Amino acid sequence: MSDPEDRLQYALAELEKHGRVSVQALAEHFHVSRETVRRDLKQLELEGHLRCIYGGGVKPRPDADEPIADRMRLNAREKARIAECAATLLRDHIKIFVDTGTTTLAFAKHLRNWPYITVYTNSLDIVALLADAGHPNLVAVGGDVRASYRAFMGQDPVDLVTRHLFDIAFVSIATVDSRFGFMDLGPDEANIRRALRKHSKQCVMLADSSKFGRQGSICTYEFRDVDILITDAPLKADFAAQMDQAQVKVLYA
Repeated sequence: MSDPEDRLQYALAELEKHGRVSVQALAEHFHVSRETVRRDLKQLELEGHLRCIYGGGVKPRPDADEPIADRMRLNAREKARIAECAATLLRDHIKIFVDTGTTTLAFAKHLRNWPYITVYTNSLDIVALLADAGHPNLVAVGGDVRASYRAFMGQDPVDLVTRHLFDIAFVSIATVDSRFGFMDLGPDEANIRRALRKHSKQCVMLADSSKFGRQGSICTYEFRDVDILITDAPLKADFAAQMDQAQVKVLYA
């Protein structure tokens, strides 16, 4: 059986050479299961050497998240369950903001059935989804287009948010760290989410279990800044205790 340290060092060398590694290729090279390779890559991700994507891993991008096309493939079933749970919080005649992200995009599909909710969003994909569905109360929050996020970013969305009060902000996040809270990888998304916290009656965080136990580069929210957390699996004891202490209501999808 191959030595774990040999596998890790080989994966790092391949990552440096090609910019990405494949679960299948590593499994074949070392004659181990793909699950073993996934555990190796998860360890390297926790150490900050790579970002896990569908089928392998890529070099981390310190100033941004992975392109949305890669992130859409990750934990799709879990995100769908979270989205369905989040939809139970909806009611007619409220004004909500839905920020950019793959889990919030999954949630936005439910908004096609809620024509009397006013929806603000900076997500290009959510705008397209609801516009195609003929949603009558949709507001696109414009700004500088960030192609990898498929979203409007910059100061303009922040300025618009500060001129409104939303009933609910449905937000996503890059990582959740037990010490530093809800974290992002870039300043633009963090700034919009901070503004939303100040200008929303309720902040609902949609975060699948893969986000927990990882560090980002920007501290966006303390745990107490979130009113409701919706996730797909029971929290580990340290996270559960912190959510309880911060009086965050946790819903499991």
